[in-house]
Amino acid sequence: MSSSESRSGSRARSVQHRPGPAPAAAPERRDEVPFVVIPDTPSVLITVTDEAMREVAHGMGTIETTLPPGIYRIEQRFAGAVASQFAEVGTDAFTERLPLPSVPAPAPVARTATTQPAHREAALRWSREATHRRGTPTLMVLLRNLRRGWRLDPYALQITAESGEAVDGGEDGWQVDPQQGWAAWSGDLDPGGYRLRLREPSGDGLPLAQALWVSEGWTTLVFVSNGPHGPRPQHASVEMAPAGTGWCPADEGLSLAREAALSGLRQGIDLISDQQLFPMLDSGRVDPFLGIVAAHAMLLDRGPDLERLDEVVRRLTPHVPGHPDVAALRTLFDGPPAQVASPPMLAASCRLLIRADGADPGVIKDGSAAENVAEHLVGRGVWTTWLEEERWPAAAARGGPAVPGDTGPASGPRPPVADAVSRVEAYVHEIADLSGTFVSEVLREMPRDELCRRTGLPHRPVDRAIERLREAGPG
Repeated sequence: MSSSESRSGSRARSVQHRPGPAPAAAPERRDEVPFVVIPDTPSVLITVTDEAMREVAHGMGTIETTLPPGIYRIEQRFAGAVASQFAEVGTDAFTERLPLPSVPAPAPVARTATTQPAHREAALRWSREATHRRGTPTLMVLLRNLRRGWRLDPYALQITAESGEAVDGGEDGWQVDPQQGWAAWSGDLDPGGYRLRLREPSGDGLPLAQALWVSEGWTTLVFVSNGPHGPRPQHASVEMAPAGTGWCPADEGLSLAREAALSGLRQGIDLISDQQLFPMLDSGRVDPFLGIVAAHAMLLDRGPDLERLDEVVRRLTPHVPGHPDVAALRTLFDGPPAQVASPPMLAASCRLLIRADGADPGVIKDGSAAENVAEHLVGRGVWTTWLEEERWPAAAARGGPAVPGDTGPASGPRPPVADAVSRVEAYVHEIADLSGTFVSEVLREMPRDELCRRTGLPHRPVDRAIERLREAGPG
């Protein structure tokens, strides 16, 4: 779908494709009949092909066209799910309402393939009631088993402060129902940045962590699906609700729109219709994070309406002051914001901050958690995810007894991939080798902000790399 289609008023209409040239004013063939298919939700991408597998119609939302009688295949794509069916078109007008594809969703959203009454009840309860200590929850994490038979480790996730210190009370802080297949944590945390990490280290012995943010007056709701190999926080769904009101699944349309937008961000393509996008953009009072996700979905269009986007960001700012994802969006309009010290939740927000920091050093606060995270990002979907620098013994990471003689976290040498400065140096050397020139010439022709953009790193490691390369000489 072209960018002009994706944001035009006729976005939901189909684009017809037929082989061979046809005169612009040619009359419609009389044997064609009206063909209309209506999806269950507007952000469904529909493709219609004929018996020869030629595409005859394509569009997001309702398809309205004319087709000759025959057998057609109707394919739907929505939030990573695909469904298809065949339709026989005769001599009468054809109209078909399409059921929603079988969409798996981390949140127990109605009309998705993975909603379960018990999980909805858990979300409603623990978004209002704390599992850890007392008080109105400002953060809830719900781990859900999406399919019976998969092993659910109820304590596979850990919530920590930005320092890495656990704040979830260990296994005693979680509520678990192994029969119904869920584990929940909720508690009253101070506003600021936190981490959702896997208790078990990854393959190279380094813990994998994901950014969380808690805003004053709001509850951040994190829904994590459990797969055949354990929790999948990289596919999480995040919502916000006014503190004390808890999860509110009443608006199914917005919940489905969120899943479509997150799927688009994972794939880097625009997968949300205007009909669902605009209510998301205006959702700041109900769920500011829905507005943040919608803003990034809008940026996927090749020609986004920046004036409207600027207005959306300005409306979001007073609802969640200090939110790093909003600060990242503001770099598109207001110039450098106040120094951002905590990593944003969305990887797209992190990339905006890195780009802004390359042009205006200090957008990301030097020596902050945001800078450290930016240097260790890993590609794990839409969320800001990184490998922590220190290795943790598996037993200690789970809250169990430490290995005899072990005094705590072991900070051994990091693997080369974790060294941001070395990565920049290797990139510059590679460019020099490919172009058959000297490193000094590459540095002369490539500004620092461009080197930051290409390596996806903030200014400090790039500056250190440039300094070391210059000290090493022209080679």
